[in-house]
Amino acid sequence: MKRKLLILLAAFIVMLALPAVANAQIIDSGECGKDGDNLTWTLDDAGIFTVSGEGEMKDYEVYSTPWYESRSNIKKVVIDQGVTSIGDRAFEDCYSLTSVIIPDNVTSIGESAFVYCSGLTRVTIPDSVTSIGESAFEFCEGLE
Repeated sequence: MKRKLLILLAAFIVMLALPAVANAQIIDSGECGKDGDNLTWTLDDAGIFTVSGEGEMKDYEVYSTPWYESRSNIKKVVIDQGVTSIGDRAFEDCYSLTSVIIPDNVTSIGESAFVYCSGLTRVTIPDSVTSIGESAFEFCEGLE
């Protein structure tokens, strides 16, 4: 009887936790495609920043990304399959960022793309990436 009660209690706790994960709310969004490429970005309240669509990401100047004011909320970056590049300074100074998912379609990572992302601890760069810009991961002390 105690075992069944524990199983039911565990199932109830799991069910309570699932909606919070599944119902992440978008807190900011916009476009980030280069030369008319159809790319969009979203940032949800769980700190997941996603770039979606097809084509190259726009290059940015120092502190000029449309999400710069929200940079402290970005914990994880997910680049979807259709994206072919990560723009210059795209995630500059995102100090809360801890991980990045880069798909096999990405061929280049721009200059200073992740500069000053001091919380970044892991990133897997696929073999498809043939170009990494100068200072792309500079001052990312958490990377090994």
